[in-house]
Amino acid sequence: MTRVCFFGAWDPEYPRNRILREGLRRAGLEVVEARVAEHRAFRRYPALAAAFGRVVREVDVLLVPEFRHKDVPLASWLKGRRPLIFDPLVSRHDTLVGDWGVHAAGSAQARWNRCIDRWTLGLADVVLCDTWAHGALFERLGVQPARLRRVLVGAEDAFFTVGPPPAADPVQVVYIGGFLPLHGVPIVIEAVARLERGAAGLPDFRVTLVGKGIEYETARDLARRCGITCVEFAGPCPYDESPRVLERSHVVLGAFGTSEKAGRVIPHKVYQGLAAGRAVVTGDGPGLREVFEPGVHLLATPRGDAAGLAAVLERLIRSADVRALLGARGRERTREIGTVDRIGQSLGAAIAGGGERRT
Repeated sequence: MTRVCFFGAWDPEYPRNRILREGLRRAGLEVVEARVAEHRAFRRYPALAAAFGRVVREVDVLLVPEFRHKDVPLASWLKGRRPLIFDPLVSRHDTLVGDWGVHAAGSAQARWNRCIDRWTLGLADVVLCDTWAHGALFERLGVQPARLRRVLVGAEDAFFTVGPPPAADPVQVVYIGGFLPLHGVPIVIEAVARLERGAAGLPDFRVTLVGKGIEYETARDLARRCGITCVEFAGPCPYDESPRVLERSHVVLGAFGTSEKAGRVIPHKVYQGLAAGRAVVTGDGPGLREVFEPGVHLLATPRGDAAGLAAVLERLIRSADVRALLGARGRERTREIGTVDRIGQSLGAAIAGGGERRT
């Protein structure tokens, strides 16, 4: 049995590695862990080396999970002849500069984060990407196409067991997330304001925004300025309660930000809403179209376009039939490509030297 070590200061509750770990187990691989919670490098590196030392005899493959770029050099040094797989999920430069705007383009910090991307991606024997659009970015950062494998994000079992939407009005529109810039929650607020002001005869609806993060206060302030009454900021909820939140929904919101990154990714919330059998609307982009067909599995709108999003939401709020058809087709498609079992098989194939390669 192949034994895969998840290595680094990764978050065990983050959906991506939850799915990967469980998927590998179901695919017949053994998962071991060398993980610490310490994020300061001068303490993290010795603790990680010690944690790896306790399991080293049980390890055939090292895998550094999402966001842990700075743990890749240590993993590369410790791995010996074992393969090293890196699942960055994002580029640090793409996120901190292009999406979040934490560092100015061309600044020393921007250049440093691009160097981290190139260095760490270059150390891995195999680099995972969640879409080929993301893989193309990794190629521009120096990854040879032969080292790239696509492993989709998917959704956990609990989302596929969500029951049918509520039978009674109001129509419930739900967002669950971290209010990240790529999610474009202010665009949602602007779209809802348009609906409240100008959609005559629209059935009663409510919009619930669950979570907290970078653009939370910006979105709240915008909602107050727009004077909208149908939006509730519900605050964070434990991740394991997310399926129950979706059970009370009719429509699920994806991501509508304007960054290039927003066009590359298919966020967890999109897979989760589709797995729950809900009508999903999200921003369009090349990443999305690799896997889902807008108009068949979900609805897509130009990113950053509040008027376009308002028109799509109006259509979904008015038509239970459209919601039901999209929900059924979206769930069926996600069962084909996005279950824990399917993701585990995909990653297992990549570990074995095969897997989905870019053509």
